[in-house]
Amino acid sequence: MQNGHGWTAGNVSASNLNDTTTCALGTQSASITTRSDNVASTLTRTGLSVNLSGAKHLRILVRVDGTDNLKGLNVYVSSDGVIANFGYVYVQSETPDPAVRWLKDGEWKWVTLPWQSATVTGNPNLAAVDSLRLRALSAGGTTCQVRLQAVQVIERRPVAAGGIVCFTYDDSYASQYTIAKRDLDKYGWPATAYTIVSSAQDADAGNTAYLSTARLKQLRTWSGWEIGPHAMTATAHNRGFAGGTNPLSATELDTDIGDTVQWLVDNDLTDGFIGHCYPQGRFSTAVQRQMLRAGVSYARAMTSTANSAETVPPADSYAIRCYTLDNNSTLSALQAQVDGVANHGGLLVYCCHDIVTTPTTSTQFSIANHTALVDYVAGKSGIRVMTLADVMRSPPG
Repeated sequence: MQNGHGWTAGNVSASNLNDTTTCALGTQSASITTRSDNVASTLTRTGLSVNLSGAKHLRILVRVDGTDNLKGLNVYVSSDGVIANFGYVYVQSETPDPAVRWLKDGEWKWVTLPWQSATVTGNPNLAAVDSLRLRALSAGGTTCQVRLQAVQVIERRPVAAGGIVCFTYDDSYASQYTIAKRDLDKYGWPATAYTIVSSAQDADAGNTAYLSTARLKQLRTWSGWEIGPHAMTATAHNRGFAGGTNPLSATELDTDIGDTVQWLVDNDLTDGFIGHCYPQGRFSTAVQRQMLRAGVSYARAMTSTANSAETVPPADSYAIRCYTLDNNSTLSALQAQVDGVANHGGLLVYCCHDIVTTPTTSTQFSIANHTALVDYVAGKSGIRVMTLADVMRSPPG
């Protein structure tokens, strides 16, 4: 976005295509301020000749000031000037909790754009892309400022050529052993379980609602699962690491990470490559830095269903995007997600909690749909099912 970048603004309340006040690279960025009348604002570049076919995909460096007002932000890719043949990928859709949002207010962030989740009109030719557009919409009566710093074409790692699916499970529910293990063992597939240590200890004392330490060891030893930390106690999990009314302090978070990792080591539940998962999906940049300093290798976030597909490598190793399996999940929508990653490559991460006959809450998923989803993945030739840790440490070549 330096001088001569060729991008133009449309339907904005204000714009500065040579914004030298705020930039992350070079000496300037391009900025637009959205309108308050429910009309989307755009930054558009035409006259390109870009190849996004095969293993290639886009990533952008973007910043939003006023994320509370942002209703939707996406990128359009077209081979005919965004007329009849185009697709768009969400960067972020409206999410009420600021701590869960993937974009943090006033912070620059690299975002990869997985074509597997694109909404497509016509038949865009990805080998001959001539136009790109950043589209931003704010809630009625409000505005926000969006800055675009860079657009790049990057290469997907070969391991994800046929698509990768990761099944991840939170909160140590017993059904992850009785149902998830059963369904995945059928195909010899591993998964990832993020553990609340106090729940496992409750199970050791006889609480059958949760996974005991012995069952976690069986998942790890005999089914090849990755066992990662989620929180040391249910109380810490419910407070969360960021946002909310009473998140863990920096000192408490250091202790929680250290204690959960030590418990995993003491029980032979890890090989030393530690992946974490943010309780309730709430995180901040400061929390991400603490994870890094504590030796955590990656962290999974929880994003809205509109922008939850991932790439390999992910855009942010400490905020890996995922789709939640819950009481509102439909099998047809889940199958469409699998089709996308099978057809275009990339990474599809599922987050599941409890698995029950009739789900009624956001932490419950249908037994029948779980079995059907696993079987559907098995019917897709070329898809790999891996632990998230193995995806993250897969070699780039």
